Amino acid sequence: MYDRQENGSTSRTADGTRADRESPAAPVEQVRVSAARGRLRRPLLAILLILAAIAAAPAATRLWNYFASYESTDDAQITGYIDPVSARINGTVVRIAVDDNQRVKAGQLLVQLDPRDYQVAVEQARANLTQAQAQVNIARQNYVASQAQVREAEAADVRAQHDEQRYRALLGERVASAEQYDQYVAAARVSAATVEADRAAVGAAERTIASHEADVLAARAGLDQALLNLGYTEIKAPADGIVGKRTVQLGQRVEPGEQLLALTQVERFWVTANFKETQLERMRAGQPVTIYVDAFSRKFKGHVESLPGASGSMYSLLPPENATGNYVKIVQRLPVRIRFDDGQPGLELLRPGMSVEPTVWIH
Repeated sequence: MYDRQENGSTSRTADGTRADRESPAAPVEQVRVSAARGRLRRPLLAILLILAAIAAAPAATRLWNYFASYESTDDAQITGYIDPVSARINGTVVRIAVDDNQRVKAGQLLVQLDPRDYQVAVEQARANLTQAQAQVNIARQNYVASQAQVREAEAADVRAQHDEQRYRALLGERVASAEQYDQYVAAARVSAATVEADRAAVGAAERTIASHEADVLAARAGLDQALLNLGYTEIKAPADGIVGKRTVQLGQRVEPGEQLLALTQVERFWVTANFKETQLERMRAGQPVTIYVDAFSRKFKGHVESLPGASGSMYSLLPPENATGNYVKIVQRLPVRIRFDDGQPGLELLRPGMSVEPTVWIH
């Protein structure tokens, strides 16, 4: 029903209308045009990409420098001094002046032990001291008496020696008998021996004084110890802080060294940040730190106070031993100490044990 022409571009339909038909050369021409356009677009796209890279290079450099300017970790927490408060003597608890979470000042009474036994010990120590001092006074009096006796014996010896010399001369002149001379010779020897004995007694009296003076020192030390023990019946706060972990109870019998409670020093704390060993290459003491505290969702300023002397595993109870031949290399973490800068609002809210995320700006 269709009339088709061999080389024409149109055809007539059954109803006599003409229909246009594409010649075989039309698609080929379009492909050529598209290819030409593609060849033009490729250099243009490359140029645009190069220009975009050149424009983005400073921003990329700044971004790279930013990420390379700090080291951070989430393996960190606030650390502080937690002082164990224990008894230094045995005794019975008669008063507990504080409770958990109570803030106290240094020197404030925490626990009171029964002081009566130690008051008696103080009185006994004072009596011992008084007695020792009395013995020293007696020894000094004996020493003075011994010195007087020596002087008396020396005077008698001088006379006895003179009598012996005089009777020796009389014996030579045959005025005195040999029997009389012998009596004076014996008396002179006895007098000299008496002087020596009295001098020895003086030395003994002096040593007795020294011995009793040592007893006085011992008695005074006993009194000081008794007074200390009496003072230990009042267990006081060693520093400002907050009471926690209270285990002592009223009427409890405590022994020396037994822990009664713990005291957290909230005025002195820092951050212990366990950085990987690969992060410490450019880290130095004094570098600024931004500390994000999870509990308050806020940041604080600080600085690196010190770098560690060993990894955390080396301080463990059973440090690793790498000489066994089965060592597996693991990146170690080292505890870096970070100090909060003073004068920041909100520092009084921080407590040891809180999780933080420090960022050390190593520039």
